[in-house]
Amino acid sequence: MGQPTVTTGVTQVDGVRLHYLRAGSGPLLVLLHGWPQTSDCWRPVLPDLAADHTVVAPDLRGYGLSDKPSTGYDKRRMAADMAGLVEALGFETTAVVGHDRGARVGHRWALDRPDQVERLAVLDIVPTREMFRRLDASLASGYWHWLFQMQPDLPERLVGHDIRGYLEYFFERWTYNRHGLTPEAVDGYVRAFSRPGAMRASFDDYRAMEQDVALDDIDAAEGRRLTMPVLALWGSVGLPSRLPTLEIWRAYADDVTGAEIPECGHFIPEEQPEALLGHLWSFLADEASR
Repeated sequence: MGQPTVTTGVTQVDGVRLHYLRAGSGPLLVLLHGWPQTSDCWRPVLPDLAADHTVVAPDLRGYGLSDKPSTGYDKRRMAADMAGLVEALGFETTAVVGHDRGARVGHRWALDRPDQVERLAVLDIVPTREMFRRLDASLASGYWHWLFQMQPDLPERLVGHDIRGYLEYFFERWTYNRHGLTPEAVDGYVRAFSRPGAMRASFDDYRAMEQDVALDDIDAAEGRRLTMPVLALWGSVGLPSRLPTLEIWRAYADDVTGAEIPECGHFIPEEQPEALLGHLWSFLADEASR
């Protein structure tokens, strides 16, 4: 039997058109991409995951073929987009896998709507709040782009004349298996971020971090934690490999498992798709057995 066909769709949620890839049938699984990527980052694993799930991979607000409004890039609003998309597609609950910025959206989504998010996998991140609490010279050297991209107006001015050069810097520096990010994939991301408003919108995602950390601080003060099963995965040469990633996530969630993926940088779905699938199948199979 062949792999499920991947289709595309667009659904409007609170006035914002959200583009997505979709394949398969069964329980819902939502895949959330990071920066500087789009839903296309999931293509190496999406058909296999669709063997026993309805898999939906949206372009987040501001990214890819989704709308790029001038506001709404705090993670609570971006998570509400995803909640609305799930409801519009006719589902009540979902498992969520998020990479990079998408994992931050997934984290907020699971905190705000624990009745909707049944389980959460977070790829190559620790919580946003924790990044700023632990920022030292080592982390600053790896996450310098956070502070740069949070600045008003300046990133657009400096990056706008060479979007390809800027993005390719990260695609090279953040990878171990560089063949996983094919020239065709990189070309697609460059085209996506060359669309009108795309770079501004992606920087707005970072500019919302003060709001995001403020919400995280409120949750921490009130003792609010993730109650669903959480899977944390990171690349062996990814930036979270410098941190006690599992220990950190266990301070934010009740039920955490995780692993480092060998010979892998930041872009796990493209660098090590088979290893990622193995971890996700085990995680999702545990869901089916409950």
